[in-house]
Amino acid sequence: MRYISTTSTHSTDLRGAVLHSIAPDGSLYLPESMPQIPRALFNNIDEMNLREVAYVVVSNLLGSDVDLARLKAIVDATFSFPFPLKTLHPGLDVLELFDGPTLAFKDIGARFLAEFFKIFHERSDVRKVALVATTGNTGAAIANAFGGLKDIPVVILFPRGALSRSEQAMFTTIGANIHALDVSGNISQCKKMVREALCDPSLGGIVEPICVNTHNILRIIPQVVFYFYAYSRLKSRYGKADGFTVAIPCGCLSSLTAAVMAKRMGLPMGRIIAGCNANDDFPRILNGEISLDKVNVNSRPTIAKAMDTGYPTNLERLISLYGGSRQAAGADITATSLSDSQIADVIVDELCRSRYMADPHTATALGALRMAGVDGSPEAPAVVLATAHPAKSLDIMTSITGRAIELPLQLTRFMGKGSAPDKIPPTYPALRRFLTTLTNI
Repeated sequence: MRYISTTSTHSTDLRGAVLHSIAPDGSLYLPESMPQIPRALFNNIDEMNLREVAYVVVSNLLGSDVDLARLKAIVDATFSFPFPLKTLHPGLDVLELFDGPTLAFKDIGARFLAEFFKIFHERSDVRKVALVATTGNTGAAIANAFGGLKDIPVVILFPRGALSRSEQAMFTTIGANIHALDVSGNISQCKKMVREALCDPSLGGIVEPICVNTHNILRIIPQVVFYFYAYSRLKSRYGKADGFTVAIPCGCLSSLTAAVMAKRMGLPMGRIIAGCNANDDFPRILNGEISLDKVNVNSRPTIAKAMDTGYPTNLERLISLYGGSRQAAGADITATSLSDSQIADVIVDELCRSRYMADPHTATALGALRMAGVDGSPEAPAVVLATAHPAKSLDIMTSITGRAIELPLQLTRFMGKGSAPDKIPPTYPALRRFLTTLTNI
C-alpha cells in the first residue's frame, strides 16, 4: 500500500508514513486507496470476537506491508481488553472503549503504534525519539505503551496548569524512557513545537523525532476497527445493524476520520454524528459558516478537555476523504457543538434515565445524538462511542453528579508522586535543546 499526502503531491510506503508522518509540504498521509471488505464477512461477523474482527480489518489495510503472522501478533497485543456494549434502552447502546491500562480509547492507537516502533527500530542507525503533545489522555496512553521500550525516549509536552497532579502522574510515574515537559503555553503551542521538530533538518544525524500524536497514520488505522466491531455487536444483539447510526466524541477528529474510512471500506454504516464541545469550528465548517482558512488555532478550555483543540489535527484528512467538498462531508456527517452546561445536563439526565455514568466526552456524543433527533430502536440501532472512564474526569464528575466515583484498579498504580517534569518556555529552540541532550541518555 502506498500512502499519499492530502495535497496529493507526495507518496511513500508505510515505513515512510509512520517515521515521517508529516509530508515535506506539511500535509498528512492517508492510504492511497481503501480496500473493500468482502460483503460475505457481514453474514457472520456477529459470531466473531474482537481480535478476529480487528485482524480482518487491519490485515486488509496493512497486509501487503507486514508479515501476516507478525501482524496477527500485533493485533492480539493491541486488542487485549474487551469493548463491552451496554444498553441505555433497546436500540441505543454505548460501546465502551476504555478498559485498557489508562482507561481511554487512546490506549488502542498508542499500543498499536508502539508495536510497529519495535519493527522499525530494528532497521535504524539514528536514535528515534517519540514526540507527543497532550492535554492528558494521549500522554498517558503513549507513556504506558512506550514505557520500557529499549533505546526509544518518549518526550511528552503538556500545557502548564492544564493537568491535575493525578493526570500528570499517569506519565511521570512510568520513569525509564519517559520524559515530561511542562510548557508555559497552551496545547496549540505544544503541537506547533512538535511540528517544528519534525520539520527541522538540522536534527538529522542527532536524533530522529517521530510524531506519535494522530498526525501518525498508525494511530488512526486501528480505530477503524471500532466501527466494524460495533456493527458486529449490534447485529448480535438486534439481528440487524445495516444503516446503524454512530455518535462520536470529536476533538482532533481521529475517530471521525476512522469512521469515514470504515464506511469507505464497505461497512454498512448510516449517519455519523460528531459531538464537539465549545471548540465548535468543525460544526461551523460543515454548516458553511466559516471556511477552512478561518479555523481557530487556539483552543478554549471545557469540561471535556481531551477534546479541547484549536485547528483539529485530522481536519485535512477528513476533507481530503471527501475530495475537498464540505457538502459531501455534510451528506454523511452531522456535527453539533455542546456547551459545558449542556454536557453536564446530559450526564445528569442519563444517570437518571438509565443509571449510566457517562464521562464528559461520551456525554458530548450522546447529547449530539439526541440533538440530531436520533434515539435508536431495535429496528434502527444507534451506538455511542464511550471514549474514557468517568474516573478520568474525577473532580468534574463528582461536582456534576454529587456522587463518589469509584477508582478502577488501573488508576491506583499511578498514585506515586512521579518525577518532576522539566519546565520549558513555549518555543521550539527550548524543545530542540532538550532533544539534543537525549543522545547522552
